[in-house]
Amino acid sequence: MEKIYLLVGESTYLIREQIKKYQVISKIDPMNVVTLDATETPLENILQELYTVSFFDEQKMVIIENVDALSQYDMKELKDFQKYLENPSSEIILIMYVTKLPERSAFTDLLEKYTFIEQIKPIEGSLLPIHIKKIFDEDGYKIDGRTIQAIIDRTGNNLYLIEQEIEKLKTYAHDTKEISYLIVDELVPRTLEENIFNFSKAYLQGDVRSYIQMYDDLLESKMQASTIINHLYQTVYLIYQAQKLLKSGYDQESISHYLGITSGRAYHVVKEAKVQSPKALEALIKDLSNLDLDIKSGNQDDKLGFELLLLRKVK
Repeated sequence: MEKIYLLVGESTYLIREQIKKYQVISKIDPMNVVTLDATETPLENILQELYTVSFFDEQKMVIIENVDALSQYDMKELKDFQKYLENPSSEIILIMYVTKLPERSAFTDLLEKYTFIEQIKPIEGSLLPIHIKKIFDEDGYKIDGRTIQAIIDRTGNNLYLIEQEIEKLKTYAHDTKEISYLIVDELVPRTLEENIFNFSKAYLQGDVRSYIQMYDDLLESKMQASTIINHLYQTVYLIYQAQKLLKSGYDQESISHYLGITSGRAYHVVKEAKVQSPKALEALIKDLSNLDLDIKSGNQDDKLGFELLLLRKVK
């Protein structure tokens, strides 16, 4: 094993899983594992831990979370830290992690020069449901595919949110060990992205009762009409772009990369693209563009103008 690792990734869960693997490989006793958060721990305390070997003459592991917080110090203050990186202890395995490397600086150069950097890639696409089921399985929880998809939809494929919601669901269902769709529906809040997408889908499908209710809910949550207009335009335009890409032979994964959206969102965008009329999408994009122009030129109130557009589908 290396003596100094730098793990870079957005998923705390995946990073901690990788650290567990390192612990198993190095056969380090949990009693000899020290975890420090660089956002809360003074530099002098971190250095003290690095220069203190295990009392039991065994290997020790030091984990530094959010190591980018050390970039607040100048290089003079980091002199002893740099010395350690240049000549690490043979009795200590140092693992640092961060969501992303700080912008180019002397500190970033230091990390890149003296650490073994490992990118912890996010889990997306068809692997994400498998990953979520594995987390529940590890603690003996039962959950079906429909319920797993509901978690993904409501968290917008955000691994950090997924991990938080999973912990909440596990705590709630601790006695029964069963995660049902109803529990997820009750406990996992819908993201803004999902609310807007459902609103857009209902509008495109002409489900007046649903989209009017969703619109009222969005206003109730203090969202401005202009914001809803912008989100609706973006969603409709994504669906329109996906239609063009599907005709050109792109699959869901390729569309996800091309449009710069998560695989979870791409799934729903592609699904709508397959059933929507291109002419209807083009007409709505034109109507929303004209409305936006009228609002910005002062010829129309955003709320009134948008509500008039919504009511066009009411027979």
